[in-house]
Amino acid sequence: MPRTRPAPDLARTLAGAARSVRREIRAPDLTRPPEVADLRETGWQLAQLVADLSELTALLAEHTGAHTRHPDRIRRADGSPAARELAAACRDLTALRRAFDNAHAAARDYYANLTHLNPAPQPERSP
Repeated sequence: MPRTRPAPDLARTLAGAARSVRREIRAPDLTRPPEVADLRETGWQLAQLVADLSELTALLAEHTGAHTRHPDRIRRADGSPAARELAAACRDLTALRRAFDNAHAAARDYYANLTHLNPAPQPERSP
């Protein structure tokens, strides 16, 4: 069963999420490396985000694919048929979905590797 959601709402939500992620990527204090627990949590969130992007790609493929069933309803800017561009867009989304699936597997592996790490005990300082 196709999933539907108004595109303007989805586009607005994505724009806000992208701004938030961009802001956080640019904000870290690089003078002090994050603790292992922070890296682990970030790895988990990264895996979730990439999985969600894969789902979003599938949703966009459904929406784009719906237009291929009625190619006469969409035209190129010059007025000519857009079937070739719609087909290419669907292929691009398929490639993107595969890339996100591979990225999700890598992010899960990253997280799994970090779950086996703990900070080493630090030697006690002499007074």
